[in-house]
Amino acid sequence: MRQGKISALIHNSANFPNLPFCEVEEVLDLPGGGHEIVENSQLVVSRRAFKNNTSKYYMNRKETNFTTVTDFLRARGIDLDHKRFLILQGEVESIAQMKPKAANDHDDGLLEYLEDIIGTSKYKVPIEEAAAEVETLNEVCSEKSSRVQHVEKEKSSLEDKKNKALVFIKDENELVEKQSALYQIYIDECNDNTRVTEEAILQMQELLNLELEKHQGNEEGIKDLQRQFKRSTKEHEAMEKETQAIAKEMSKYDKESVKLEEKRKFLANKRKKLEKAMQASRLAASECASLVEKHADDVERKTAEIASLEKEMRREEEELASIRESLKGKTQGLSDQIAAMQKGLEPWNEKINEKLSAMAVAQSELDILHEKSNAGAVALEEAQAKIASIQEGGAAKTHELEQRRLELTELENEVATLTAELQRFSDKEPEYRSRLSRARQNAEEARSSLTSTQNQGNVLAGLMRLKESGRIQGFHGRLGNLGTIEEKFDVAISTACPALDNLVVDSVEVGQQCIEYLRKNNLGRANFILLDRLPRRDMSPIFTPDSVPRLFDLVKPVDPKFSPAFYSVMQNTLVAKDLEQANKIAYGARRWRVVTLDGQLIDVSGTMSGGGTRVARGAMSSKRVAEVSKDQVEKLDAERDHMEKRFQAFQEKQRQLESSLKSKNDDIPKLNTTIQKLQLEIESAGRNLADAKRRVKELTAEHKPSKDDDSRAAALRKHISLLEAEIDQLRAEKAGVEEEIQTLQNKIMEIGGVRLRGQKAKVDGLKEQISLLTEEVSSAEVSKSKNAKLRVKHEKSRVDSEGELEQLAEELDRLSQENEDQANIVSEMRERTEAAQEALLSKKEELAGLKAELNEKTAELNETRAVEIEMRNKLEENQKVLVENQKRCRYWEEKLSKLSLQNISDLGEEQESDQLPVYTKDELSGMNKESLKAVIAALEEKTQNAQVDLSVLAEYRRRVAEHESRSADLASALASRDNAKSRLDTLRSLRLTGFMEGFSTISLRLKEMYQMITMGGNAELELVDSLDPFSEGILFSVMPPKKSWKNISNLSGGEKTLSSLALVFALHHYKPTPLYVMDEIDAALDFRNVSIVASYIKERTKNAQFIVISLRNNMFELAARLVGVYKVNHMTKSVTVENKDYIAKKA
Repeated sequence: MRQGKISALIHNSANFPNLPFCEVEEVLDLPGGGHEIVENSQLVVSRRAFKNNTSKYYMNRKETNFTTVTDFLRARGIDLDHKRFLILQGEVESIAQMKPKAANDHDDGLLEYLEDIIGTSKYKVPIEEAAAEVETLNEVCSEKSSRVQHVEKEKSSLEDKKNKALVFIKDENELVEKQSALYQIYIDECNDNTRVTEEAILQMQELLNLELEKHQGNEEGIKDLQRQFKRSTKEHEAMEKETQAIAKEMSKYDKESVKLEEKRKFLANKRKKLEKAMQASRLAASECASLVEKHADDVERKTAEIASLEKEMRREEEELASIRESLKGKTQGLSDQIAAMQKGLEPWNEKINEKLSAMAVAQSELDILHEKSNAGAVALEEAQAKIASIQEGGAAKTHELEQRRLELTELENEVATLTAELQRFSDKEPEYRSRLSRARQNAEEARSSLTSTQNQGNVLAGLMRLKESGRIQGFHGRLGNLGTIEEKFDVAISTACPALDNLVVDSVEVGQQCIEYLRKNNLGRANFILLDRLPRRDMSPIFTPDSVPRLFDLVKPVDPKFSPAFYSVMQNTLVAKDLEQANKIAYGARRWRVVTLDGQLIDVSGTMSGGGTRVARGAMSSKRVAEVSKDQVEKLDAERDHMEKRFQAFQEKQRQLESSLKSKNDDIPKLNTTIQKLQLEIESAGRNLADAKRRVKELTAEHKPSKDDDSRAAALRKHISLLEAEIDQLRAEKAGVEEEIQTLQNKIMEIGGVRLRGQKAKVDGLKEQISLLTEEVSSAEVSKSKNAKLRVKHEKSRVDSEGELEQLAEELDRLSQENEDQANIVSEMRERTEAAQEALLSKKEELAGLKAELNEKTAELNETRAVEIEMRNKLEENQKVLVENQKRCRYWEEKLSKLSLQNISDLGEEQESDQLPVYTKDELSGMNKESLKAVIAALEEKTQNAQVDLSVLAEYRRRVAEHESRSADLASALASRDNAKSRLDTLRSLRLTGFMEGFSTISLRLKEMYQMITMGGNAELELVDSLDPFSEGILFSVMPPKKSWKNISNLSGGEKTLSSLALVFALHHYKPTPLYVMDEIDAALDFRNVSIVASYIKERTKNAQFIVISLRNNMFELAARLVGVYKVNHMTKSVTVENKDYIAKKA
């Protein structure tokens, strides 16, 4: 806009002085006024300007905003950025004046002009940013490279020390490997021992289970009794705990009851005191009220008497006055003197009366203070007596408490002694039981052995007697008795080897002697194994499927020479744990003879035998049975009986200790309850003592004359003394005048004679009576006032006491209710306690009966469990061995777990693994422990004597890590720089490629346009630097027709216009825009060139609409439509003329 304000565009004339807005609307239409309607293709863009310098934009007559309009037009191909659709005369010339390249960022050169149109200017900012990034990254790479070199130099300086430390580490690693191998050998040995022990425990457990089956009935009964005893014991313990808890709770409630009772007693005493004080206050108040009433009556009566006397005195005074009047002539002078003197005495009399009244009031107040002090002394004396009584009772309770505490200490000591003694008995009980068990076991084993010997067959017994008599040599007895096997395999060997009953002899000759002896004595038949005729066999261990044991390997012969005999009857028979495993082994690739632990046999031929309700047992024992005589059996029986008696005496003493301990434990809670009660009573006495002392302090503070009372009493006494002195002084001062008056009155009396004196005596007597009555009335008034105050005080004390009594009554009622509730609870708790104790006693008796029955049953069972006890002992021993082996295994495993190889692979050394090797059993068996120990000792000595600084490895590792980190940082920086450089090269390549493609097209079109326009001229765009078009810019060179090449800036005005228009048309061919507005671009052209340009616009630019503003007829006569603008009445109007010839021709 050329105007500074948009509102300047609004029309303003006489006819239309106040238009609100102006509007420009562009409608795209077809030539000739006709048009075709394509749905959703109509485009009407308008702008409305208002007086307030605001604008509104419309698209298809719908309001929108400037951004939407510009975005829409840009999308439709209108170049709003470079405004190539608007070509003004000055802009045509400005193209000609462009420099090859802008001198700075704020100017435009031909290079920038073309690059904006081509579109490669978008790469300028990214290229600059990428170049700056590459520069920055180059500096970063340089810095990081220097750091890497510095770290590498420091790392190299540590190489020698590092190598020495590595030699030491290798020795330590070798030491750790040897120790690991040794520890693994120890662990493997422990594991072997553990496995063997576990198998032995398992076998013994199975044998024990078999033995237990014999006593299953008794054991079940004992187990039931044990369960019942255990359940009863738990119930007894629970009941005992419950009883103790109830007793403890009962003690707590007893304590609460004592507290409540003590509190009730305290409140009751307090109520009595308050009632007594209230009664005293009531009596005192009543007495004071009576005195007030009495004094009031006295005042009233005496006031009436005074009035009567005054009336009488006035009558007598009138009589006296008449007598004096009769003597007036004689006594007038004296009477006047007396009257004057009496008048002069009136001020003294008034003062004296005032002083007397003040003195009476002061004396009354002083009497009240004295009475207050005397009343406090009595209450204080009573309170001090109560303190003495409380202290005496508290001392007695304290003494009793000390005695009870001493009793409790002695009882606890006795309990501790009994507990220790009982614990000692409990500790000895297992020993006694063990000794009794061993005695029973020995006796049972001996009897069993004797029975076994007696039960041997006649054949074996006869041959054994023959051997013992020395008549035969080389007879060894039954084969099954010449070896032992674990009881676990008893059924298996008894089933698989019935030949164990065969008899073993050295040779054929011995066998024949035995057969002859049997035949002669008719003892029966027997099978013999001849040791000298047994073939030599390979009896070494063999590989078995699933590593199951070979039966022959499980037998331990009493002498190795009997091994061939055992092998001859067992051979390679295997032992499986169950039938499933036996089937798997027997019917495998190789046939095996297999027997199971429970007596099922699979032969090599595939036949299976065994099973059933009875299995073969006893063919071979787990131990050799020594020969025992009958005397030895009887001796062992006696030892067993003696041990049983000792054990019974031990148990009886233990029961006595338990009973005594229980009795004393029962006494302790009772004694604790008594102590708690005494403590509560002492605490209550302490509280009462504190209350009494506090009461003494209160009374002392209340009735002790306070400083104010003392000072007030002193002031009152001083004031009374002062008033008495003043009264005496006043009386002394008027005494002379009264004497003179009396003298004058005496003279008058003498003059008046007997009648005057008599009358005067009457008047004086009445006056004296009135004076006395007045004094009595004054005294009664003072007493009345004093008693009224005392009455108020006593009434207040009574009311306070009544209020406090009401509170005490409420508290006592509440306390009584609490006491009643507490008593109910205590009664209920006592019933619960008694019931719990009775139930506990009943349960104890039941428990004792169960224990006696259990002991009896156990004793009966123990007599038949000698073998079981032996097995249990062996089982315990094996378990101890197992625990010891497991402990040793854990010890070596813990030591092994603490071993670890030091990883030196990160220091450039080859290392197979940083984990210690785990050897197989075969590998461990091939190692020599002693050799390992020797190597370990040598390595330990070597490493201990080495002088090596191992901290250098940490420093070296740190340097290596730092070098790796720095190198990684450098590599990362180099990669970042290379990426940035690659991105920069890519952007530059894209810019150059895109620009050169567009530049070539535009230059070619420019040449064509200029040749066409000038009909023979030539023009081209040249790169100042052909290697880098962006360094120096672009030259616009023109060769007008019949002239030499010139720069466009050196051409004439018309030539510049033609050259610029040629560039504009070339740019239109390169990037068309749908709309052009040209304002007098032909101003500098001659008619020939105007015609050429007009013809070009008319013929060659069909893909755009040209709006040309021109005053040259050569130009506008070729237009399809002319719009003339003119002015009428100060208003611009336009007229449109269509070129019908052009339109018709085109149609």
